[in-house]
Amino acid sequence: MATIEKKPGVAPIKNEYRKEKWFDDEGNEDQVANGVFGDDDGAEGEKFSKEKKFEKKNRGANKGQRGKKRIVDEVMICKLLAAGKECAFGEKCRYSHDIKKYLDTKPADLGDRCVQFELFGRCRNGYKCRYLKAHLDDEGNLVVNEELVKKNPVFTRNGISAETQKALTKNKHSFPRAEEYMKEVQREIAAEQARQGKRKVDEVDGVEDKDGKPLDKSHAVGETAEEAREELAETQTSKSEEATAAAAADLPEIDMNVEPTKIGPVDTERGYKKLIDFSNKTYLAPLTTVGNLPFRRICKEFGVDITCGEMALCRNLLQGQQSEWALTKRHASEDIFGIQICGSKVEQVVKACEVINTEIDVDFVDLNMGCPIDLIFNSGAGSALPESKGKMTKMLRGMRRMLDVPVTVKFRTGVKQNVLTNHKLIPIFEDLGISLGTIHGRSRQQRYQKLADWSYIREVKQLAKTMPIYGNGDVLSYEDYNKHKEETGVDGIMIGRGALIKPWLFDEIKTQRHWDISSRERFDILKRFCDYGLEHWGSDSQGVNTTRRFLLEWQSFLYRYIPVGLLEVLPQHINERAPPFVGRDELETLMASPRASDWIKLSERLLGPAPEDFVFVPKHKANSFEG
Repeated sequence: MATIEKKPGVAPIKNEYRKEKWFDDEGNEDQVANGVFGDDDGAEGEKFSKEKKFEKKNRGANKGQRGKKRIVDEVMICKLLAAGKECAFGEKCRYSHDIKKYLDTKPADLGDRCVQFELFGRCRNGYKCRYLKAHLDDEGNLVVNEELVKKNPVFTRNGISAETQKALTKNKHSFPRAEEYMKEVQREIAAEQARQGKRKVDEVDGVEDKDGKPLDKSHAVGETAEEAREELAETQTSKSEEATAAAAADLPEIDMNVEPTKIGPVDTERGYKKLIDFSNKTYLAPLTTVGNLPFRRICKEFGVDITCGEMALCRNLLQGQQSEWALTKRHASEDIFGIQICGSKVEQVVKACEVINTEIDVDFVDLNMGCPIDLIFNSGAGSALPESKGKMTKMLRGMRRMLDVPVTVKFRTGVKQNVLTNHKLIPIFEDLGISLGTIHGRSRQQRYQKLADWSYIREVKQLAKTMPIYGNGDVLSYEDYNKHKEETGVDGIMIGRGALIKPWLFDEIKTQRHWDISSRERFDILKRFCDYGLEHWGSDSQGVNTTRRFLLEWQSFLYRYIPVGLLEVLPQHINERAPPFVGRDELETLMASPRASDWIKLSERLLGPAPEDFVFVPKHKANSFEG
């Protein structure tokens, strides 16, 4: 076999596994993905982007829905009746009660093992289950394991109660603590307005207008007050930012020979439900879409210490949106679990935290200050928040006031590429008693175009006196983990894309090894993910479709893994593109395919045939950023 030329930026795969190109018909079917940097923005909020909203043409039969198409049965059976329950509407029910007719038109079963039935003693989808034969007797009746049902096993908690959701939806939920805090904020703003006005009056003393007459102070005050009112309402005035930064800079130095008043990462004077030791732990990053509960369960099995839910928008939480509150769900295996929230207004965030504090069980709440997506940034949230330090400070102080659990933050190096600014936030965070700061070593503008700046992360860590600092960016091996931790001194490392590409990375870190995991072992991981998906999203046609879509979203990262046994030099680096190669067996080759149609074939080995009109367009396509 002829030696294939090795190019910079390409992973060093042994020559016997190399080939000239991925496919003979390359370019004739769907686009071959060879992502390295720029195709990962979706994991940080791409679902909120409106950039492609007005495109005239959408790829795929699902009109741009990427497999989200709603499944509509030929016979619309009543859900209560399908689940083996009595329908309160009886003959007036708008849905069919003809079970036989429904079963005659229902798609064929996908298997004879139902995860729901095995875990809970009954399947919540009943006759709609695509694994119906697992809990259907010879007479066509649903089977129930009464003994298991009586135990009422609960593996997932959180969400929102029907009563609270109704109150939020109708805008009748009360927020006594948040409203009291907002009165305090308004008094603070009024006092700041008064100071701004007085300062402007002093500035115009002795100033003459163009006619040589003394400038009218009342006009100056009125104009200044109007400007201040508008700006301070959003807490974004440059003067308030300077004042906050100056106050932070003037914080007294801590005498390290004196016993500190705070122990660990949280203030012991507050009645926290749970104290968290954030030192020397691995942390799975909050990832939009791909960081779902079934995926987090996989990572827990491989030893990750801390998990966090997908970013939830405070506005949607306060509207009682079921889909947003579903992001707060927590599996029993997640022993240190937090949720990440995002908001652009102080009142919005504080009210959301008051509901969170009474409604769900979490160990910490993280404020997103790093999301780079335009829709989030332009609203003043995400990576725009550190630019408005006055608003950020009020927001974090309010969160601390509302919550009985620690408050953490995640942020970037700054907004613009090569303009590093967010180290200035550290004294503010420490003054507010923030329990953990995680810095992603990239700017908002940079996205994934270059490697993370771990030297800047080191500088941020050196500035922190009391608050633990975690670093984030480009870790794909235990060697990367060791190197960054030793060179920066961070208290721990958050891992995002590395965990998506190889979730067993957490095991490699703990065992300090390069695991040459087989294709069969990797396939078993996918099997478990599908089981967890069917448990979480349901085992009816819609649940199977949802599980398939999330599996494929994950596969858009998984295919980038290069087996250890194929590499000439270890370890694989996250910024190296895989050249065309074949695996050591047919399954390993299929798993490495960059083609979405091959990912669907892989899903069919796990979840049965995909619907005829099912088309999946990967979310994480190359998406560079200019601005």
